[in-house]
Amino acid sequence: MMDKNTILIVSGLPRSGTSLMMQILNVWGIPVLSDSHRSPDAHNPNGYFEYAPVKRLAEDHSWLNLARGKAVKIISHLLKYLPDQFHYDVLFMNRNLDEVIHSQNKMLEQLGKEKGNLSDEALKTHFTRHLEEIHRWLSEKPHIRFLDVHYAQLLQNAPTTLQAISHFLGKEYDLRAAQSVIDPQLYRSRS
Repeated sequence: MMDKNTILIVSGLPRSGTSLMMQILNVWGIPVLSDSHRSPDAHNPNGYFEYAPVKRLAEDHSWLNLARGKAVKIISHLLKYLPDQFHYDVLFMNRNLDEVIHSQNKMLEQLGKEKGNLSDEALKTHFTRHLEEIHRWLSEKPHIRFLDVHYAQLLQNAPTTLQAISHFLGKEYDLRAAQSVIDPQLYRSRS
């Protein structure tokens, strides 16, 4: 069973399946730290499960006390700002980078926002380096345990992936509850 002093973090790049993982943890009865600042939309119809103070983690981590014994979503670029005073279990979402970039571009276009100055290829190179760096950092931290979860495998072979997550968390898993929030039709940006 999850330790009440451990903070469970769902992380990964944006558009890598972090919201889906938060939904699964929520239906499994794991308390989640989130607010309603970002409403569900066409890109995440079941919600984002975000907590606004996370965005300021580099400047202020005082809110982390509220996350003990709960799950909180923190994008991978902010993980390095986690203070060493807590123990963390990290479910790290991985998704094909072409799919991540396509999904981000599509979302920005539909929101009427400009995509960044980097080409898709340069962005893919940046993401690859970042993921290598953050995995190295995670593996060097004695107060952090992490499990890589692959988005495509979660959708295509849910029982096996959910069992691995359940084993990692030391929590019995409810396949039916998890499958109630896994909607393969939302897997729209595939390579």
